[in-house]
Amino acid sequence: MLLKVKGQSTVEYAILIALVSAVAVGFLSVGLKGAIRGKNQQAADYLLKAGIDASTGSDQLAPYGATNEVPLYTQEVSKTQVKGGDDYKSVSVLEQGGAEKKLQLQTTESGAVSVETLEGNNP
Repeated sequence: MLLKVKGQSTVEYAILIALVSAVAVGFLSVGLKGAIRGKNQQAADYLLKAGIDASTGSDQLAPYGATNEVPLYTQEVSKTQVKGGDDYKSVSVLEQGGAEKKLQLQTTESGAVSVETLEGNNP
């Protein structure tokens, strides 16, 4: 007789724990969805107010037209220097069938700078 009562009690506890955890997961999912919705609204408000001076309220991007596209200019400068001396090798190999393979080996040193600038003056 005690085995039936003990088994029934264990099943009742398992059902109770499953029910409590399901309710907790439900509340957490509702809270998480609300937090995500709030952050999404916050990001949209941030993007919509981009370019507005907080102290004066004036739109800094207005001179660029309705699309608010600010011109972006990219400048790149690179300098490559071939190292002379014994490092340079040029080899021609004649393979079977008449194919010729040319191999060149040299040591170079390159330095590069890339700068992106926004147009500072009104168009």
